[in-house]
Amino acid sequence: MAEVTVDDLRGLLDSDVPDPVLVLTGGRLVVEPSGDRTAGASEVITRGDLRRQLDDRALDLIAATLTTTIVQRGG
Repeated sequence: MAEVTVDDLRGLLDSDVPDPVLVLTGGRLVVEPSGDRTAGASEVITRGDLRRQLDDRALDLIAATLTTTIVQRGG
């Protein structure tokens, strides 16, 4: 099971990748460019969407919520 952590979300926020998105691929969470994602990768959240929901408490809640979403999808 993939678990979204605050470190994953911070990695997305700090990424130098153009138009980054956090994706689940091969059971791992990685940051990839929106326009050049790995085939079969499942989008978890974009940096733009994440930026609209920021503060440390919110990041903890967002990470837990995204983990639940992944589990519900069977990831």
